[in-house]
Amino acid sequence: MNNILLSIFGTVVLYGLALLLQKKSKLSFLNPLLISSLVMIGILKILNISYTEYNEGAKFLTLLIGPATVALAIPLYQYFEVLKKHYKIIGITIVLGALIHAITITALIFIMNSDKQLLATFLPKSVTTPIAKEIAVQLGGIEQLTIVVVIVTGVFGSVIAPYVFKAFNIKSSIAQGLSLGISAHAVGTSKAVELGEIQTTMATLGLILSGILTVLIAPIFYNIFSGLL
Repeated sequence: MNNILLSIFGTVVLYGLALLLQKKSKLSFLNPLLISSLVMIGILKILNISYTEYNEGAKFLTLLIGPATVALAIPLYQYFEVLKKHYKIIGITIVLGALIHAITITALIFIMNSDKQLLATFLPKSVTTPIAKEIAVQLGGIEQLTIVVVIVTGVFGSVIAPYVFKAFNIKSSIAQGLSLGISAHAVGTSKAVELGEIQTTMATLGLILSGILTVLIAPIFYNIFSGLL
């Protein structure tokens, strides 16, 4: 019982403190998800609590991922006119993003001479966790590793995004939002919230549609290339 309470309240409190730290410091590399995860890992090690024991409580928090993702659809309604105005460039960007990701992952798997299980594990890495783990299971990948890779991808994308925008002078709210949603899924979308409402809308759209496209694309790439590994 104590471990369950530690898992739930400890995780929420640590994330809240990490979020406060980032807001006060204004340093993007102090990502709340990254910082709170590292601190929680340290606490579990010190208290000698296994992941299985921790997950007895944490699993209840993961149930909120789905509803939270659905709630992100609210900005889509608020900025529907913007979506209609730019639907062509938005659609092309999302399709290209999903295709380039699948091609890149497949190429890297071949270059590293890996097996088809890793292909199944890494193909869904740029979509939100609930979708990614289902794709991985369906294709025969390693579900736990997929979840880790998805989180790392999201954290890395949200951390480097401000520097990429500055380096390449990307000032378009649409471009910023789409790039965050497509490449860094839910974590990137949370970063988009800090940038503005249009960025949030575009990130949400990128998150949802790239997830749907990946559900369709990933099995095709796996079926075509897994036999060659």
